[in-house]
Amino acid sequence: MDLPTLSRNMTDEITRIVFGIPDGNPKPCDVIFIFGGSHPGLWQKAAEAYFAGLGKAIVVTGGYKPTAKKHFTWIDNIKTPESHVIKRELIRLGVSENLIYCEDKSTNSLENVIFAKDVFDFSRVSSVLLVCKCYGVGRQCRTFKQNIGKPMEIIPYPFNTIVGNKTYLVTRENWMHDGESRYFILIEAAKIYAYGNKGDLEPVLDISDELELLLMQYAHEKGLV
Repeated sequence: MDLPTLSRNMTDEITRIVFGIPDGNPKPCDVIFIFGGSHPGLWQKAAEAYFAGLGKAIVVTGGYKPTAKKHFTWIDNIKTPESHVIKRELIRLGVSENLIYCEDKSTNSLENVIFAKDVFDFSRVSSVLLVCKCYGVGRQCRTFKQNIGKPMEIIPYPFNTIVGNKTYLVTRENWMHDGESRYFILIEAAKIYAYGNKGDLEPVLDISDELELLLMQYAHEKGLV
């Protein structure tokens, strides 16, 4: 599919859906939650949050997914669960092991949340700080909210990173200026739209007809529906 020309309104909508709404300085939460992955920013950002007093414990998620492309810095066996590496690196950075709860069976964001409930009692907390990539905020916050099983204050704690073959950080401010990053973020928006319709995450309700049609097209193209 050729990349469409995006109006200012559509660009703003996509930014809100994918990157979320900036919340200023995060406040302390009951627990820090790390979505699975192999990017070192996950444990670095989580450790930063912990030592800044933004969480009293850390829930680490992520198992082994055969199709997952590992970050170029990954040095462990390909079958090592992501959460085991994240936990090890958190300990190396100074986080006490007895404050880390580790889930190691999940293979996607939905399972990250569902299986985490087997290792941590979320019924005793009312706020969570979610560590994730900047372009994962929309999908992962919505996934957490839909599947955690209780009302809870959810505060994203994202970090910027590259996408595809980019050599610069892709952010909420610049994603629309390059063809590769624009396509990547459009697909991410389509995933949020499609998974929301399936009930896997909180659905996107406030969306223009023009953008909904575009996301439907991308969702069909990528086999998401």
